[in-house]
Amino acid sequence: MLHIVKSLSALNELMPLYKAGDQVILVEDAVYASNAQHPMFSILKTIDACVLIADVQARGIQNRVSPSCTQVDFSQFVELTAKHSNSLTWS
Repeated sequence: MLHIVKSLSALNELMPLYKAGDQVILVEDAVYASNAQHPMFSILKTIDACVLIADVQARGIQNRVSPSCTQVDFSQFVELTAKHSNSLTWS
């Protein structure tokens, strides 16, 4: 399953449902968690997480995204949705 996470609070909410083989993409304000100094970054260490480049750039945090988070553009986002038979958006 692909979990599309839009907010920081939603990141906590999805964790009980996250399973091996799932992927998470952080969009909108959830991209702030990709900063290794962010309190919620520790959650990302335990999951397969990507961040949407456009949202990272819109918030001016390009140089703060941890290398452990894969940065994806819109076409790669589409590929992720095609790869997973199910997706769930967390607001």
